[in-house]
Amino acid sequence: MDPRVSNPVLSSLNIKPEDKIIFIQENSFADSNFIITHLIKQLLYDKSRACVLTLHNTVEHYQNVGKKLGYDLNQAIQKGEIRIIDPMEELVANIGLNEEDPRSRLLTCLYAALKTHIEQFLLQKEQPVYLIIDDLSHFLDLGLGIPAIINFTNLFINLTSDKNIFAVINSHVSSKSDLIVADSLHYICDLYISVSPLKTGKSSDVSGLMTIQRGEDENRYHFRTFDRGVKTFHPGESIYNLYK
Repeated sequence: MDPRVSNPVLSSLNIKPEDKIIFIQENSFADSNFIITHLIKQLLYDKSRACVLTLHNTVEHYQNVGKKLGYDLNQAIQKGEIRIIDPMEELVANIGLNEEDPRSRLLTCLYAALKTHIEQFLLQKEQPVYLIIDDLSHFLDLGLGIPAIINFTNLFINLTSDKNIFAVINSHVSSKSDLIVADSLHYICDLYISVSPLKTGKSSDVSGLMTIQRGEDENRYHFRTFDRGVKTFHPGESIYNLYK
């Protein structure tokens, strides 16, 4: 069965073939990682391929969450369905190649690694390839400047000019610099997903607010995270949906 039929998150997102660039903005203390883990579930079901740049969560994290959602990430990696790009491994592998600032060198190495993995995927057969970044804002934490990050992101997004390549970018926003990077992506994405904490504070029934914007259309959902998944529901319907 298509997981979108029975999965509240995937049903709410309703990813379409024309959603070439998907941007997930994580605001303040909210955690939007559940969107990426659910998207991976859908990608594996659809027989798509994915390159995941892990700047925030580890492979072990995705494996543990994936098992709860019904997929085995390690198995997918072994089968060549998913490729993980570890920024530290890429940087260490290229140390000493030139005198460039190691932080700037990191972006060069990561882009080269992404292109290599994509080209290998595309040689196999015509099928969707998703490029996933979790989480872009960590480049700012490493001391990289906004222009360098936006330039890297533009190169990354330009790859989606190929009909079979799609981009999924997650970025946390808690500072002015974070917001500048996020706004640049919000402006060009096909699907914008914002995950925020409740303005009224913590609730035992609601974990946060998810806003989904596609063009002029906007839908808002409250969500509640559980140990083995996430439930979404329209604002005001929390009791009905949680205990139905």
